[in-house]
Formats: sequence, structure tokens, C-alpha cells
Amino acid sequence: MRNILSFILVCLLGFSCETEVKETTTANTIQNRAQAEILTTVNNVYNNIIVDADIKPDFRVIKDQFTINARLGYIREDSLILKDSNDYFDTMEGMLSENKVEYLKEWEIQGETKLFGNIAQRTSLYGVHFNTKDSLAEKGIINFQLVKIKDQWKILSMIWESEKRDLTVPGNYFE
Repeated sequence: MRNILSFILVCLLGFSCETEVKETTTANTIQNRAQAEILTTVNNVYNNIIVDADIKPDFRVIKDQFTINARLGYIREDSLILKDSNDYFDTMEGMLSENKVEYLKEWEIQGETKLFGNIAQRTSLYGVHFNTKDSLAEKGIINFQLVKIKDQWKILSMIWESEKRDLTVPGNYFE
């Protein structure tokens, strides 16, 4: 009788552990897929903010990454400038068409995503080249808030601040 009880107990524990491993593996797969989708959404913004020879930003692709009521904010001097995404990118498009910008590229240098269910936060160290590929014109931190709607990750808000003489991004910011 003791052997039968031991056998049943071992089987139950084995089944329980196997189920737990499968659930953990499934959760990790879902988490990894969500992280990749979030990064794709953010990169669809970065990868389309480029001006070079015949290349111009694809503002339609950029705007498609945002929710309808998305807000973008940035710090200028001691003030918060807050705009909706369409207004911000329409203004950028107008400025780029009026000015002689020979080269512009914005990209993520390093980033980190925190995810919980259908909400996420992507913190991004970004760099900008402006009219030269040889030096950074700007560097700073952007915080993206994202939400998953109808199986798509969309940016709900962005807020950023660029480095200044007395404000630099620490080398261990993402550690």
C-alpha cells in the first residue's frame, strides 16, 4: 500500500511540475513575443525619422504607431511642451519641407521594456544626427507608454528630455 501511495504522490508531483514548466514556458514565449512587437512599434517610429538624399520620413507609418489620442511631451528649458501626435508630426513634416535638411537620423542607442499584460513602458536612450553623420546633435531619454489594442501595440504617450550641459545620461542608466 505504501508503494502505491508513493507512486501516486510521485505521479501527482511530476504532473504538477510538468504543468508549471509548460505554463512558465508559455508565459515566457508570450512575453518575448510582446517585447519583440513593442520594439517593432518603437523602431517603426525611429526608422522613419530619416532624411538623406532622396529619403524622407514616412509620416503615415510614424502616425500609425500611435493611438488616436496619443500625447507627446518634451522639456524645453523649464517648461513641458505637450502635443497630440498628429499635430507634432504635421509640424515636423512642415519644418522639414521648408528647411534645407541634408541629413537627419534618430535612433535608439539602448533601451529597456517593462511589460504587464496589455500595458508597457519602453525607456529609450536615443541619438540624433543632424546634417552630419560624424557627431551627435542630440542625445537623451524617451519614455514610451504603449497599450495593446486589437492585437497591436500602439504608443499612447511619449515624453523625452535631451542632454544639456548640466544634465547627462549616466553610463549605467540601464543597469
